[in-house]
Amino acid sequence: MVKGIFAGTFDPPTLGHTNLIARAALLCGKHLTVAIGINPLKKTMFSVEERIDMLEKSFYCSAPGLVSFSSYQGLLVNYAQSLEVKYLIRGVRNAADFEYESQLAQINKKIAPEIETVFLLTTPELSVVSSSAVKEIARYGGDITGFVSPYVATKIREKLAT
Repeated sequence: MVKGIFAGTFDPPTLGHTNLIARAALLCGKHLTVAIGINPLKKTMFSVEERIDMLEKSFYCSAPGLVSFSSYQGLLVNYAQSLEVKYLIRGVRNAADFEYESQLAQINKKIAPEIETVFLLTTPELSVVSSSAVKEIARYGGDITGFVSPYVATKIREKLAT
């Protein structure tokens, strides 16, 4: 059994995220945990519960029942150890992402030598998609339907209307 975690802030979850989750689920079977990191230093648009809801509803369409969703605080590698997970799955869009993620992977390896980091390259058409860009486009009334699921687009519009 291959147990993995795909972690992130997911504020909001994008099509890039759901694509990577679907591909990671193929590697882990039904043993993939999608974990939302809670970082009090980050200002998020959505609560953890809202992000889990958006992930569940967005992902269910492409691969129902293949993943579980949770949240964690602190170091991801410690959370992985608590779940007896052996693989951290990380998405990489570009060289800058790879540089940052490879540094984290090396630190994590020092902390928990039994845990491996696996990098998945983003599909080319989604490589420019980021949660920050989606929020910025939405704030200025732009069309975000090519970057997020219809459900997430609705939730973003609702949040901005309040």
